[in-house]
Amino acid sequence: MIAQSIRCQNDLELSEKLLEHHDVKRIKKKLEKMQERKPMGLRRRLLSSSVRLSSGMASDIHEIADECIELLGLKIPLELYVFASPQFNAMCFKPEDGRLFVMFASSLLESFSHEELRFVMGHELGHHIYGHHDIPIGYLLGGDAKPDPRLALELFAWSRYAEISADRAGAYCTKDLDSVARSLFKLASGLTGKTISFNLDDFLHQIDDMQVADAEPGISAPKEDWFSTHPFSPLRVKALKLFDESVHVRGDGMAKADLEIGVQSLMGLMEPSYIEGKTEAAKFMRRLLYASSIAIADASD
Repeated sequence: MIAQSIRCQNDLELSEKLLEHHDVKRIKKKLEKMQERKPMGLRRRLLSSSVRLSSGMASDIHEIADECIELLGLKIPLELYVFASPQFNAMCFKPEDGRLFVMFASSLLESFSHEELRFVMGHELGHHIYGHHDIPIGYLLGGDAKPDPRLALELFAWSRYAEISADRAGAYCTKDLDSVARSLFKLASGLTGKTISFNLDDFLHQIDDMQVADAEPGISAPKEDWFSTHPFSPLRVKALKLFDESVHVRGDGMAKADLEIGVQSLMGLMEPSYIEGKTEAAKFMRRLLYASSIAIADASD
């Protein structure tokens, strides 16, 4: 299956590792028992709080969805929803009763071109295809019993790599790097392109400037970067540019191993060097960093 072959290697490896962690297993089992006792009723909530987009109401969007489903080899009924919001956003929910749900902010549907929407659609479907909902990161980080600091940092790191995989799924559906970059630019800036002229090279130059500023990536970078679930948008575009130059897209392109090395180097801008350290100082720093991550998470709730 092509979708699995383009998945980011670090996403896959961290996911497999996390799914074997006893705390992740414990929370997953707890959630499954809760669901058995009292189903979440996700579809009922979506029907009451948003608008379901039928093929008659949104034929173009359904056509985009159908094309992405075919390209990614997805085999599950899909329902599309829209909710009123001025902030560009989209989300894919864990399936319920054999249905998958993707929801979009109204502003996104009205401001994105069809090709830009194709990237967003493929990205959201990618989260389902790669099983990203199998790791309940929100429950693990936001529950009463806080996880081990090392686990917390690995969850944040995995989440960022999961976004890279989903981006690749979206890019594979779009097959147009410029449209993909414009989509991520709009998501990051909130701009629609009516007042400025988007320039891909200038957008990517932000990462070059960050690499100059962070002579030692992950050490001098602000700690809040380490506790972000999403990579910076320019970083995501640069990672997708590497993907576009790889054998996944071009027959004579960059080897898979070189692609993953390049992406890991970029992601180092957002990763602390203390995750793997075994010294007492490294252990202390992980505890300190984790305490900071909880404070940041609480402040954003």
